[in-house]
Amino acid sequence: MDQFKVESGTVQETLMMPLYGRVYCEEHFPNTFPNRAAKEAAKHVEYDFRKVESSELNMITWGLRARMLQDAAKGYLKKHPHATIINLGCGLDLSFEEVDNGTCKFINMDLPDVIEAREKIVICREREWNLAGDLMDFSWMERIQQEPYNVKVSDGVFIISGGVLMYFHEEQMKQFFLALAKAFPGGGICFDGENKSGVRKSNKVVQKTGNGTKIWFAIDDSKELFAAWGNSFINVKEYPIPSYLLKNREVPMKWKFVLSLGIKLGMVKIIEVTFR
Repeated sequence: MDQFKVESGTVQETLMMPLYGRVYCEEHFPNTFPNRAAKEAAKHVEYDFRKVESSELNMITWGLRARMLQDAAKGYLKKHPHATIINLGCGLDLSFEEVDNGTCKFINMDLPDVIEAREKIVICREREWNLAGDLMDFSWMERIQQEPYNVKVSDGVFIISGGVLMYFHEEQMKQFFLALAKAFPGGGICFDGENKSGVRKSNKVVQKTGNGTKIWFAIDDSKELFAAWGNSFINVKEYPIPSYLLKNREVPMKWKFVLSLGIKLGMVKIIEVTFR
């Protein structure tokens, strides 16, 4: 694949920051946050990544989120080896290489302009497809069961979504999760979120810098929230800080402490939900 030039102010440029974060983690913390595919994809992009350099903490946060979502998908595939993994709001995330067990399917879903940009930079592998659509247009849940995807719900469907769902209102998310549970019984989802304190802090940063979108969906108690939405949800859990992060020597101690505290206080959450 030839190099693709990313112009300033385009949708392609908005994808560069998380891509750079994953490349940074692969280069500096390869045993903790492996992401060889991201580093390979970056080689095909003509772009000055210095424009999107961020703090090391932000880089590690992106790396940790990606790995925790990948680990949740791997856990589901151990029980459902022929399942389909759907990466909602995928951007240029390249998780398929990290979770592929040789038999699963993988669908990258995002808005049409993002998928258009993705297809200019990344080539799909065998058993991998891109899907352009709006996650709140629930027709995609039926579309993936048709050509060319041919997803079999009976084989299992597991969704991962990072940095997406928190930007919707709670009522929208209620309808979204209920639709997922109806469409994919026995499936599940793993996503990131924040409690009310985390949302307030994040929105203050957005207001101060103007760099970002306001967060609406806050989750204080995930079990309580999903129980209030009905009996379609089981095994609701929030992940603790991974032991591999605490035990390794790659990541600086100060960032381990900050991330551990954030997860302990609920300001950073990775939540997994199983559909009945």
